Amino acid sequence: MKKLIIILMFFYTATLQAQTDNYESDREALRNMLTDMKEALNNHDFDATAEYLHTDGVITYYNGVVTVGHEEAREFFDRMLKDAMPVVKEYRVTGDVSAPAIFHDDTAIAYGVTEEYYKLTNGLEFTLNGLWSVTLQKIQGQWKIVNLHFSTNLFDNPMLNTAVNMQWIFSAIAFIAGMLVIFIIMRIRQKKST
Repeated sequence: MKKLIIILMFFYTATLQAQTDNYESDREALRNMLTDMKEALNNHDFDATAEYLHTDGVITYYNGVVTVGHEEAREFFDRMLKDAMPVVKEYRVTGDVSAPAIFHDDTAIAYGVTEEYYKLTNGLEFTLNGLWSVTLQKIQGQWKIVNLHFSTNLFDNPMLNTAVNMQWIFSAIAFIAGMLVIFIIMRIRQKKST
């Protein structure tokens, strides 16, 4: 009986080793794409990112803006990073996949995380821990982004934390100003009654 178990385990192990990932070369292409995209974004190079975007690719950004195609994506990119008064003064991103891509023939779905540093033109600086998901299609042997979505935790993010902190600051200033006004009114009334 022990010999039979050993033989069955040998065949099971050999079968597992014989199985290969039919999408290994595609996975490598997607990993290379992610590396190229991070480098292009850090260099503010839209043309390098557009190489991977389908001509009708849809991108949903953190601020709720949606672009369709290269022209709209370029306009958004330029408005945020390259205009005379861009919204974003400095930007850096690192990111990774959270799990292996899911393949459905010539369609792939991937998702992951980013850590993004922003310095806005108005002086605000923060690091955002973001999430992304992407749907890609293999067209004529090349993977193209047909849908890319960025998001972050609505209830715990640097913008919300800044807003909460500002609320406390404004509340403290309003309280002090109110106390000062009450003090002045009391002094004026005291002078009138004497």
